[in-house]
Amino acid sequence: MSQETESEIPNSDLEQLDQPATGSFHCLHTYPPLHIAIHGMSALIHTRLSQAALDLCLELLEAGVNPKTLAEVILHVFDVKEKIKAPTSY
Repeated sequence: MSQETESEIPNSDLEQLDQPATGSFHCLHTYPPLHIAIHGMSALIHTRLSQAALDLCLELLEAGVNPKTLAEVILHVFDVKEKIKAPTSY
């Protein structure tokens, strides 16, 4: 049994690895196995994001939005939502 070396990897695969992470190269939400895995991880860690919201977040991240800023906005939205749902006492 021989181990696969770099010279045995097709050139097209190597060229894709060298491409920048912009444009349509890293479309995580459109690659079915990765899309399923991301949604599974989201459910596993209880992110409270719907599938549509998670897809939107992935698109924003792919467009270059700062991940920390996006997370802060999402947490703020969750806080506001909880405050609206909480009963008010007078």
